Amino acid sequence: MDENDLKILEILKKNARIGYSDISLEIGLSTPTIRDRVIKMERDGIIKGYTPILDYSKLGLSLTAFIGVTLNHPSCCREDVVSTLRNMWEIIEAHYTDGDEDMIVKIVCKDTSAFLMLLAKITSIEGVSKTRSVISLSTEILHS
Repeated sequence: MDENDLKILEILKKNARIGYSDISLEIGLSTPTIRDRVIKMERDGIIKGYTPILDYSKLGLSLTAFIGVTLNHPSCCREDVVSTLRNMWEIIEAHYTDGDEDMIVKIVCKDTSAFLMLLAKITSIEGVSKTRSVISLSTEILHS
């Protein structure tokens, strides 16, 4: 990785659909060089994929929340809990943490009724001992 690779990544973060020739013009490297660098970063796992940034509210999912999940025995049930969470379409991110909770889960859903149903599903997962929720009021910064 060098400075040019970092510039390519910054451009792709802003617009993953931009053409190699447009990146080439912005950075000053040839189009084939840009293509080769992007392919190498994909192959090396630096670029894991290209995902659209969704406006969930336009999909009828206007509530975003973060749920802190505390596990009964983190070392024995982590994989089972994650496997169950992975099958809940409302969950868009899950992170292990070193804070008060073992995990933080980001969810989107229609409304507070849907949120309460999802929360009940999460708390009923074997291995989950408690949850703590924070509902997002607005998104001020969004990076890909």
